Amino acid sequence: MLNQTLHKNQETTPEFLTISDMNVNSNIFGWLFAAEVISRKTNSGKLFLDLRLRDQRGSEIIARYFDPPRLETHLPQEGRVVLLEGIVEEYRGQIQIKLIRVQNDDSIPTDRFTLGTRCSIVQLEADFQHLIDKIDDAGLRTLLHDCFSAELMERFRRWPAAVRHHGAVVGGLLEHTVNVTTIAELTARLYPCNHDLVIAGALLHDIGKLEELEGQVGAGFTPHGRMVGHIVLGMHYVQEQAMHVAALEEAKIDDVLHIILAHHTKEYGSPVNPATIEALIVHQADLAEAHLTGFLEHCQKSFGA
Repeated sequence: MLNQTLHKNQETTPEFLTISDMNVNSNIFGWLFAAEVISRKTNSGKLFLDLRLRDQRGSEIIARYFDPPRLETHLPQEGRVVLLEGIVEEYRGQIQIKLIRVQNDDSIPTDRFTLGTRCSIVQLEADFQHLIDKIDDAGLRTLLHDCFSAELMERFRRWPAAVRHHGAVVGGLLEHTVNVTTIAELTARLYPCNHDLVIAGALLHDIGKLEELEGQVGAGFTPHGRMVGHIVLGMHYVQEQAMHVAALEEAKIDDVLHIILAHHTKEYGSPVNPATIEALIVHQADLAEAHLTGFLEHCQKSFGA
């Protein structure tokens, strides 16, 4: 077996590698999680692989694998733990790994590398429901219950919010949504706006990520998600659900859909910019949550704070 081959070529026992402990010119032997694997070609046409590898603390590093085996079954695959042997190098001021050997290792469960949210999933679900209960508008409340059915919530509660960086954890989408909605709801108290619309739009703004992202942390985008994106996917899903809510007038449906479509702004991929105060509040809440969570995760990875 390949695993046995790697072990025979090493006098040391493999370990769970920590990226922050790696030093330039050092030899490494151990396990990391393959978050992304991309096939590339050199200028001379030779195949090599670029791998984005993650350790148990969530830190990531790029590794390059030149002259990989031709058999696809012997190649490292995204979303799996890999056992590797390599040399740590410096390239353009950043450390990276030059791989000597690498293989998938299913003897190590992927959840050893799966980060979870900072909060209890049970508590986040309770907070999520509490936010829905704050909506007085019967039509909007019905829309939320229809969109977040029990079956959908089974996925929503464990889905990551991103492929990498902040939110790329089990439950990341639920945590991000609760945080964004809480920030938006508090902001809405300070300005003349439709309070119910802000909460509903914030809760729904990223629902399209259920179709955009694979459910496993670090597994990447679905083919549909890569081509269409979560903003449009979410808009279509909510629009379809809204058609069956008799108590919801068309203008209010448009207001909700606008919040979903505008929450990134055109600068960052939205088809439209926020044109209502409710959409602007949700956009700013989304931006603030992303920056704050990213900062906290950076501190955790860098300093263990």
